[in-house]
Amino acid sequence: MTPSIKVMGADVLGNRMRQMLERMTRLEHGEQAGGWSPPVDIYETPEAVVLVAEVAGVVRQDVKVIVDSPVVRIYGHRHPTCCDPGARFHRMEIASGSFARSFRIEVPFQASAVRAKFQEGLLYVILPKDLSSAG
Repeated sequence: MTPSIKVMGADVLGNRMRQMLERMTRLEHGEQAGGWSPPVDIYETPEAVVLVAEVAGVVRQDVKVIVDSPVVRIYGHRHPTCCDPGARFHRMEIASGSFARSFRIEVPFQASAVRAKFQEGLLYVILPKDLSSAG
């Protein structure tokens, strides 16, 4: 009897490959490795550039947003889901620990008017456009 080989689904493998490549790219650009890395979307509206980070389980006090125009940095920490020293995990997929992400925003924005909000496990960083620099 030959041992069976378990093959990951293409979506799982693709996600893991993307995460590894993103981590390598961040390290190449001098970002801290951190314990995990929240996925981020960045989109532009007529009024602002919006950065959205998926930070479920992270409390507001454990997040810091630093704006050094044109760079926006997000730092934070997610605590483990279980703090019982006698616990034995059967599966552990929810990453915990510190994270650091930074992004160069190419659209001019008003650094003094940046605001952030938490909503349903997402961190929104709203960067109002600097319309005076529009040519």
